[in-house]
Amino acid sequence: MDAADEHLRPERELLSAADVLTALVCQGVPGCDGASLSLIRDDEPSVVSASHEFVVAFDTAQYERGSGPCLTAMRDDVEVAVDDFEVERRWPGVTDDARATGVGSSLSLPLSRGDEVIGGLNLYAHGAAAFGSESKTVGAAFAQQAAMALGYLLRLQTERAAHARAREVSATLQRSLLPVLPRLPGVTTAARYLVGSGQAQVGGDWYDVFALPDGAIGIAIGDVMGHDIAAAAAMGQLRSVLRSYAYEGSSPSVVLDRLDRLVQDFEMAQLATAIYGRLVLDVGDAMLLFANAGHLPPLLKSPDGDVTALRRGAAPLIGVASPDHTMRSEGAVVLPAGSLLVLFTDGLVETRTQDMDRGLAKLSHVLAGLPAGIDPETACGAVVASLVGQEHEDDIALLVIRIDGRNP
Repeated sequence: MDAADEHLRPERELLSAADVLTALVCQGVPGCDGASLSLIRDDEPSVVSASHEFVVAFDTAQYERGSGPCLTAMRDDVEVAVDDFEVERRWPGVTDDARATGVGSSLSLPLSRGDEVIGGLNLYAHGAAAFGSESKTVGAAFAQQAAMALGYLLRLQTERAAHARAREVSATLQRSLLPVLPRLPGVTTAARYLVGSGQAQVGGDWYDVFALPDGAIGIAIGDVMGHDIAAAAAMGQLRSVLRSYAYEGSSPSVVLDRLDRLVQDFEMAQLATAIYGRLVLDVGDAMLLFANAGHLPPLLKSPDGDVTALRRGAAPLIGVASPDHTMRSEGAVVLPAGSLLVLFTDGLVETRTQDMDRGLAKLSHVLAGLPAGIDPETACGAVVASLVGQEHEDDIALLVIRIDGRNP
């Protein structure tokens, strides 16, 4: 389902329920030749379902005049019955409208939800005095059920709209905090950030690539726990702080340790995972020194096609280490020219129907099948196409770096 269909789905559900209720009213209320349901939205009533064209015409005429039995029922929250429109004098002009549409009598009932009137149920007959005491009792029961059903769908519609607005604000905030990847000598980079679909709100997934003063390249990826605007804001703080510590020339383990202490001291986030590495380029090969704070291991595709998980340098998550813990460990690996380094967050490999191990195996298989020398942009596209469905639950950050080698 695309975004347009998802946006229209709540309204379709409401209209479908209204159609079912209208049909039941026509069949179930004695004397009823036609029925309609109206809802008040933005302080204006409108017909959402009607059994016949003459019903739509009569309701519309009343709304255009600004008076009539159905409007009175909604405005005053009372039952309004008209036994014979030929002699009705409460609403000037309505008798002519009734005669033009073939309506002889009517029964209008408010749809009340607590102290709020959300709409009206209107019953019409071609003859006079069609709605007696039994009709009014049955009609009132239908009005109560309609108010409950449509009230629930309206509330759900409002909640979905609020959720969509909050999610869009979060997504905009997060995208504004993510970097534009720089062009750096010796490497080619590409990245993807995908907002989770369904009920998932945007979270704290992020990535970064930046030049360091000593000529090395800083690379990072992480995930702040949570799915809301606070998580997205915390992500921006962590990325900024990590860059600051990295610019000082500290080793990856020191950067993550200092980041951990800052997070805990200032309660910047509850929990987070992160990888930070220093990529040092030489002629041809590169050396990666990195530390991993509870994040999924990067994958390395060598020029000969082998894919390896870099599981060294693993340490506790950001936000859980005790003040007296020993320094985080580090890992080091040589990256030959032509290698692909792939960093990602858990939304890429873990879903409700796929565990993480299976997802990692699938990602490794996809990377192994990529041709030698593939550019990172194409690699990102291939990974997303193979692993990400239209309805992925969680946010996804993906960073691919190809080692091109520094010219001699």
